[in-house]
Amino acid sequence: MKKEENVTLLRLVHQCAHRLSASEKYRGQGRLLNLLRERGTLTQRELIELTGRRSATLSEQLEKMEKSGYLTRQKNQQDRRNVDVTLTDLGREAALEARADRERRAEVFDGLTPREREELTALLEKLLALCEAREAGGGEGRP
Repeated sequence: MKKEENVTLLRLVHQCAHRLSASEKYRGQGRLLNLLRERGTLTQRELIELTGRRSATLSEQLEKMEKSGYLTRQKNQQDRRNVDVTLTDLGREAALEARADRERRAEVFDGLTPREREELTALLEKLLALCEAREAGGGEGRP
């Protein structure tokens, strides 16, 4: 029974995540846009550290965003091995739109009581820690 319950939980978490992100206009880009809006110019290396994304994945995303006119990339003047990433005016507008979109999507949690939000937060934090331990090979999250 435990396996079936776990599969059901996994399916429900996946469906919720999918529905919450399905309507996202700047899918996968909103966080990058807002990091750059809030912090100003960042290097690609800093963005990798802040987002936890793989270098190749981030490079591909930044390339698409640059082609869309949201940002510029250029060699860092102090360290030519690094690339500086800067938002354009269009990127700043997109960042504000992405943030507003995220806040609208987060309104789904208004349907929960404060106690339910607190419990859900605690459970999701625990689940995330178990996932991270499993990925790190710590064994805590292993069945």
